Parts: sequence; C-alpha cells; structure tokens
Amino acid sequence: MAMKLHEVHPSLVHFPITLLPLAIGADAIGRLTGNQRLMWLGKRGIAAAAVAGAAAGATGLIAQEEVKATGRARDMLITHRNLNMATVAITSAMAVRRSQVTRPSLPYLLGGLAAVGATIYSAYLGGTLVYQHGVGVEPAGGLYQGGGPELKPRNVGRVAKAVGQGLGQGVKHVVEETAEGKIVPSMTH
Repeated sequence: MAMKLHEVHPSLVHFPITLLPLAIGADAIGRLTGNQRLMWLGKRGIAAAAVAGAAAGATGLIAQEEVKATGRARDMLITHRNLNMATVAITSAMAVRRSQVTRPSLPYLLGGLAAVGATIYSAYLGGTLVYQHGVGVEPAGGLYQGGGPELKPRNVGRVAKAVGQGLGQGVKHVVEETAEGKIVPSMTH
C-alpha cells in the first residue's frame, strides 16, 4: 500500500510536537542548573523543531487541498493551519536567535512556552478534525462505543476506567494478533 501525498502530513507532525517542548525543556533546565549539555541540546533541538515544523507545515498546506472540510470543520482547519504557520515562524525566529547565544534568555523561554501551548492546542484541533469531523478520512465504520469520555475534571473516574479498559483491550489485541502472525500486515499483503 503506497502512501498518498496528503498522508505525509500526519506522519510528520509528531516531530515538531515532540522536538519543541524537548528543546524548551532542555534549555529551561539547563539555564536553571547551568548544565551546558542541556543548553547544547536546547540549541540544537530548537533548530530541529523549526525544520520539522516547516516540513509538517508544508505538507499540511498540501493536505488541506486534498481534504474536504466544510462549515465548522473548515473554520477549525483554518485555525489549525494559521496557528501552525505562526508557530513555525516563531520557532524559526527562536532558532536563529538561539544560535547566536550560549544561554537562553527568560523572554526566549517564555516565548517557547507560549509556542508549546499553541502547538498543543493546534494538535488538539488536528485530532478533532480527524476523529470528530472525519476530515481526510475515508469511511471506516466510525468509533466503537461512541468514543471515549471527554477529558474534563468531572470525568476523572470515567476517564480512568476508559484508560484501563483501552489499555487492557489494546494489550489483548497486540498479544492475539501477534500470535496470529500479524506483525506488519499492511506491509505484507
């Protein structure tokens, strides 16, 4: 099964989502403790986050032209896109600035924290586009049991129960399917 062009975007988005908080966290702890290795990691990490963000953003622009999103989903897609474009621009500017200094400044770290917050919210929007609105998804039968509970403080018990059930069932399926020889079935058929 060959990957389609619009499917490249979801395969790349995890890199900036991971690299940005890693870089900011390493720089924050490095600055706080004076640890040069952590600050070295932060400096390299923010550059990697900028490059990964640009790649995810470019493929996102391509993907938006291939998917159907109308009404509220279209508004969400626009918000997702624009937040990501702003975050990539900010992360790129931060990478340039960070390359010029050995120790991150407090405003740099606060800007990075804001960028992490925007990234988390935008990732939430991207997930909502797919899982709630079905943007870019060919019909696959929907969700089992109507999906999981909402992540709200009043639902802590329901969320904990759903986590336990989901992990239990997930592990059970891994064991069953592995025993059946289904290791990478989409690559072997």
